[in-house]
Amino acid sequence: MDRPQGLIDLDFRLRRAGLVLLWLVILAGVFFMLRQARPAVELLLTVLSPFIVAMIIAYIFNPIVTWLQRRFGVRRLPSVILTYALILALTAGFFAIVIPILYSQAKTGITNLVNNAPAVMDRASDWLKLKVNPEELAQAREFVRNNLDLSVITGRAGQVTEGAVDTGRVITRIIGTTISVIIGGFAFITFVVVICFYFLLDYGRFEHIARVLLPEDTESRVFHIWRKIDQALGGYLRGQLIVAATIGTLYTVFLFILGMKEYAILIGFLAGFGNMIPYCGPLLGGIPAALWILFGSDPSFDTGQEKMIGVAIIVGFSVAIQSLDGFFLQPRIVGKNAELHPLLVLLALLVGAQFGLGGLIIAVPLAIMVRVALKELWWDPMERQEF
Repeated sequence: MDRPQGLIDLDFRLRRAGLVLLWLVILAGVFFMLRQARPAVELLLTVLSPFIVAMIIAYIFNPIVTWLQRRFGVRRLPSVILTYALILALTAGFFAIVIPILYSQAKTGITNLVNNAPAVMDRASDWLKLKVNPEELAQAREFVRNNLDLSVITGRAGQVTEGAVDTGRVITRIIGTTISVIIGGFAFITFVVVICFYFLLDYGRFEHIARVLLPEDTESRVFHIWRKIDQALGGYLRGQLIVAATIGTLYTVFLFILGMKEYAILIGFLAGFGNMIPYCGPLLGGIPAALWILFGSDPSFDTGQEKMIGVAIIVGFSVAIQSLDGFFLQPRIVGKNAELHPLLVLLALLVGAQFGLGGLIIAVPLAIMVRVALKELWWDPMERQEF
């Protein structure tokens, strides 16, 4: 006797709910095991971090190598050399032009913050009509000066260590740490440069190796899923770089027009770089610009009314940038193939941060790969009622 349709639908829903619960339990178990093995995982990711960074860079720039091969009919090696020359030129230009400007503007901003902090506190007290005791305000100003003035901090550190620690030993330790950091950074960059070159050179062989190793009955299925992952991951990584550069450029140009020339490039860089984390780009660009208008000494924003108008302009521009990013740049440039919700990006970054720099680097790419694999292997068949 056939069962009623209602019972069949109920049975299907119960089995679907059971599968969802099972996957959640498995996911929780994986997180628990990773948490228990955190030191080993963190060490492994730290050791492999040059390979991870090199692989991501090679993955991003491989389409250029492939395009050069097809467009000019050259072999893989010349295409890799031309692409590598482009990568090195962009990197050298960034360090030679952008880094000194960022350093100069950051140094200027910190100096102005230290020098103007007491005046800012007075002005804020006047605007907010706060009844602050002059003695308390003087104590607050003294606290800010003692905790932000580098010369005071250095002098205090010298007083503490005088007679207790040998000055020569402290200087030697500082110099040793600095040299160690420089050598470590140089070695890391060197490893990334060399490994990335070989990854780009041998990128086309990976597919052949995979076809040799995979059984024939699963080969087509695996490569179908990999094409989906490649489409999603490539669109996300390359698209995010383009969107970040676009957002940073828009903020920089806008702040130059607004008159904020001293910090325009620094804040634009922060906004573009921060835009890789959902919702952080407009915050990192808008908040410093608004503080500059409120507490700066620019004659264009002298009166309270002008400052409020300036802040409203900053807020409006930040909202417009967020809207442009959400409704145009992300769908058109990053693409809908990644289909990774911003909250899932934040969750992936929070989980990855628990395992150090390596975990932070692979968090979002790994989340995209897991999402595509789950969708292809589990969600789509479940929607087609194949379970």
